[in-house]
Amino acid sequence: MTSKLPHRLLILSGLAILLTLTRTSHFGTSAILPDASLAVFLLGGFLLQRSCGFAVLLAAAFGADVLSAQTATEAGWCLTPAYVGLVPTYGVLWLAGRWLAKTRQLDFFHAAGVASLAIALAFVISNATWYAFSGTAGNLGITDFALAVAKYFPPYLGSAMLYLVPVYLGWKITHITKGQQA
Repeated sequence: MTSKLPHRLLILSGLAILLTLTRTSHFGTSAILPDASLAVFLLGGFLLQRSCGFAVLLAAAFGADVLSAQTATEAGWCLTPAYVGLVPTYGVLWLAGRWLAKTRQLDFFHAAGVASLAIALAFVISNATWYAFSGTAGNLGITDFALAVAKYFPPYLGSAMLYLVPVYLGWKITHITKGQQA
């Protein structure tokens, strides 16, 4: 699902803005939207597909995190050697988006299933690299760490789906009204 350059730049800009504006809170609050990063990378793979878009969004995420780390003490936690784990974390989502873009008929359950599996794998990669490289797990064993972070998976998945489901529905409606097969 590639498109012309101005259209891709508009999509890339929109995704980068959404990513940077929502990166302040993983799961959101009553006043702040949840982090859209997972959805942004999956949508980027679906809509842009080219690796330069992936690199731009990685740079936007890094820039937002560096700025956040300078203004909020707890934000500095994310800038450890484990930060490099975000590359494969977001890469899995980007590749899932690319794979979905090549699907001829994209029904909701297929798209939701692929997105959910990619998000679950991203969760595992992110937490495994955090455990292995952040230096913050202390004496916590791998099983205890896995049990401690497992409670964060439902909001991790839910935050991404909060963005993905409306985008899918809008995309589907747009294609139906244009008389195209979606």
